[in-house]
Amino acid sequence: MNNHWKLIILVLFTLISIDVSAQSRRSTENYFGFQFKPLIPFGLVGDRPFEMQEANFRTTVSPAFGYSYGAAVRVGLTELLALETGINYTKRNFNLEYEVADSNIAGQDNFGFVNFEVPVNALVYIKLGRQAYMNTSIGASANYNPSNIRTSSNPEGAHLFIFEGRRFAFFDFHINANVGFEYRTKESGIFYAGISGRIPFRPLMQVAAEYSYDTYDIVSFGLVEGATFSFDLKYFFHNNKRKKGVQFNEGPIEQ
Repeated sequence: MNNHWKLIILVLFTLISIDVSAQSRRSTENYFGFQFKPLIPFGLVGDRPFEMQEANFRTTVSPAFGYSYGAAVRVGLTELLALETGINYTKRNFNLEYEVADSNIAGQDNFGFVNFEVPVNALVYIKLGRQAYMNTSIGASANYNPSNIRTSSNPEGAHLFIFEGRRFAFFDFHINANVGFEYRTKESGIFYAGISGRIPFRPLMQVAAEYSYDTYDIVSFGLVEGATFSFDLKYFFHNNKRKKGVQFNEGPIEQ
């Protein structure tokens, strides 16, 4: 069985298990929706530029704007507690700057690294008004890294720069935390905006930069930590399924 099928089975098992366990809870509701997260390199959670240097060859690796999007499933546990999971496609982007000291030789390049994320977060709601809520969450995510990366640039013909990154494993894990606000409507669904951070349990990949000219060749090494900071935008569809059990019919004041 290849790794793609393992990922699909993992997602299905997670969603089915949570859905089955939620059937016995009659006082809560479940929601399905979508999310989009611009990844912003503020340098707040380890997403800072770093340098790799060997002799007179220096490479600067700088996180750039990336994005993450996917489906989200929210499973109610109580009125103020929930679990949230789903699956996301994430694209991290980086800029590269090469420099050979004591010369006019320099170059620029960029690369992107893709992975697929399955988060499981515990949410706590804080009710701010009749339809407004604040929520905080913490949890972890399993991530599938499908490939290594390699890019090269040749700004002056004979001078060659090569950058290569190798993942540590097909699967790794991150810790997640976020805080945000949501507005719940009866007919149009739930609208959410917030911020979040993801920090891996170990570096994302090992990287190497190489400068080559004729018979001269030099290589430097480093680690990409892989932490991200993002703005979160989510939308959950209106749940037409009424809660089981005794229903409260709104009177003239509540309507």
